Amino acid sequence: MDFDHYPKSDKFYIKDTIGVPHPYCVGTKHVVHASENYNGILNERSIESAEKNGARCEVKGCELSYAEHKTGLLIAVKDSRELNDIPELQDYLLSIKDMAEMDGIVGFAFVREEE
Repeated sequence: MDFDHYPKSDKFYIKDTIGVPHPYCVGTKHVVHASENYNGILNERSIESAEKNGARCEVKGCELSYAEHKTGLLIAVKDSRELNDIPELQDYLLSIKDMAEMDGIVGFAFVREEE
């Protein structure tokens, strides 16, 4: 995903994406199906096709399909205060809310970086 259209500040920027509730885990059935039907290419199309043939996310206990796994944004925070004590963070989140919704983002996670 391209983050260039998201604003950056001296305290906050989009560092990466995260899987929600976890990253989709490809397993042996996915690889075999892709090898036999998609020239070995593992992409959304081959994964969803593999699911029609019994493959599932390999995270223990996961019952979600590929489409039910969503994406969140990992936001780098350059501030040593507790997140709830950074009023600028709420302003930043509100400033990217509409873009994130348009990109299908379902939530945010935070990682602390050196100031």
